[in-house]
Amino acid sequence: MPYSIQEELNILDPKKIEIRRDKFNKLSLKIEGDKEYPEVRASMSFPLTDPEKFVSIVEIEDGKKGEEIGTIEDVGKLNSESKKILKEDLKRSYFMPRITKINRMKENHGIMKFDVETDSGSREFETRYKEDIRKLSGIRVVIRDADGNRYDIPNYNKLDQRSIHLLDSEM
Repeated sequence: MPYSIQEELNILDPKKIEIRRDKFNKLSLKIEGDKEYPEVRASMSFPLTDPEKFVSIVEIEDGKKGEEIGTIEDVGKLNSESKKILKEDLKRSYFMPRITKINRMKENHGIMKFDVETDSGSREFETRYKEDIRKLSGIRVVIRDADGNRYDIPNYNKLDQRSIHLLDSEM
């Protein structure tokens, strides 16, 4: 018998759900013919490769994650207002500036200090370990700073030669 992901996941019908924000800017979810969840949190299954597919919705109870309500298979199939609200929330939760240029990298006692240009402006940050600079799928690089923030380089071959050289020296 072939495997069916629908049997494992509770796929929410995009035509029957409505995502809203309350006056405190928290997400809520209403499922037509079922119930309303006053506070929920969304998380991406594939934040780098397919951010709008298989988004999990979890109920928040007393400020803590509760049970998973279900999964939105494709955010693009939601009504326009729900789609807008969910995309804004995910963008804020998964904020990951894209590095466009590396100005300087300096190592001091195992701590690497970066001075970079991103699509959100200039940034300076530090990494603690070489493992915080990860090359994914051959050309994508994700850097995690000492505070847990992530920076994305979707295709490091498209950086200028100096930036490539600096990055290659640490990977």
